[in-house]
Amino acid sequence: MKHTLLATTALVALTGAAAAEITISGTARIGLVTTEGAAAVAEKAAGTTYGKVDAGMKTTLDKFGTKAAIALQLIADGYNATTSDVTFATGTQTAGDITALKLLIANGQNLLNGSLAGVTGNRIANDALVNTAAERTQVAADVATMQAILAAVDVSASAAAVAKKADTTVGKNRVRIAFAGSGTTDGGLTYGFSARADHSNTSTGGSQYISGAFGKISMGDLNGGDEQLVGNLSGVGSSGAGSHQEFAYQSSSHNLGYSVSMAGVSFAATTDLVRGADATKTGSNTAYGVKWSGDMGGATVGLALGTSKIGNVTEDSMSASVSMGGLSLMAVSHTNDNGPAQALVGSTAQVFTANGANWKAGTAAADNLDTDTTGLSISYAMDAMSVTAYTRTESTSGVADKDYSGVGFTYNLGGATVKAGFVDANDISIMDFGINFSF
Repeated sequence: MKHTLLATTALVALTGAAAAEITISGTARIGLVTTEGAAAVAEKAAGTTYGKVDAGMKTTLDKFGTKAAIALQLIADGYNATTSDVTFATGTQTAGDITALKLLIANGQNLLNGSLAGVTGNRIANDALVNTAAERTQVAADVATMQAILAAVDVSASAAAVAKKADTTVGKNRVRIAFAGSGTTDGGLTYGFSARADHSNTSTGGSQYISGAFGKISMGDLNGGDEQLVGNLSGVGSSGAGSHQEFAYQSSSHNLGYSVSMAGVSFAATTDLVRGADATKTGSNTAYGVKWSGDMGGATVGLALGTSKIGNVTEDSMSASVSMGGLSLMAVSHTNDNGPAQALVGSTAQVFTANGANWKAGTAAADNLDTDTTGLSISYAMDAMSVTAYTRTESTSGVADKDYSGVGFTYNLGGATVKAGFVDANDISIMDFGINFSF
């Protein structure tokens, strides 16, 4: 429900008098959510087969494994303190290779820590462990590079057993007050705003708009143009039961948008103007959506396409919806293109001190794996009661699929609605029950 706080006729700066209205509405909920604890994990013994070192890794590791420029002396990028070279072959590694790599990492860490503990071999007396701030920065970067390679290669490390986590039940309650204002100029332009406050009295969202025959321009707390038109699946539960029916649109924090609709076709475009240190400053930062909706044989049908590019990551989405009588179906598909895989870049020479050439680590490897997400929801309304079910699957190359599914019902009491839902969140059970109110 909405209640009018103020309806008045006021002078405005554009052309004269215009009607304006401010309304207020509210929602609240009380309920309980029970989440199953994570299952126990058995102990994993250390294996004897390891991952593979590729040519790029070998190039970098051999630089660290070569004897220091001055024999027996620890310097930046010269982490081998022995009298023998340490080299790595491409292909599957052995336990000895893993041990050697861990030793190179330890030597670099000891340089940073100002300690000789664990360092093999000797070093020239009175020589500073790390001479300059530039060297310390370089050593830290080199250690991080070697640790990344170790994580990729040492895939058979042992793991301790993990006990089952206990189930948890928490109370869920919330109040939200929503404000909305609208008006029309003498020239026919429509303007307005929306904002809300939670029970903490903290404003958490708001937007403003002006619209006319040209379309609608909005600013503030906006969803991306793709999310506005492609949408999400129908959820269950009083508080959403984890909201696993929603898709992770990367454009969800845009603050400038344009939209227009005509002849059953809607278009939306959004971007994020730089408004803080965390805002995107490089690459693209845009999202677009287009949707057609119309009547087909008594059923309302919608087809939508969306795309966004934030930095160098592209996301494409699409949805199809059908509603007829009390039955509603929604299908959504997402594809993230996280950019090309980044190969490990070999080291390059760089001189820090008179000790000679030190080796600077290159760019670490990154798979940048794409993720495909698909989902389907179905709802059926019968008088005051409705039932909903959904399923959603996330598929990433080389990673086990994540599956989410939920089922729930609502019963409208008139101003208050009883809601319950059960969700299987990738093998973790969530039960959500409560009563939602509207004012």
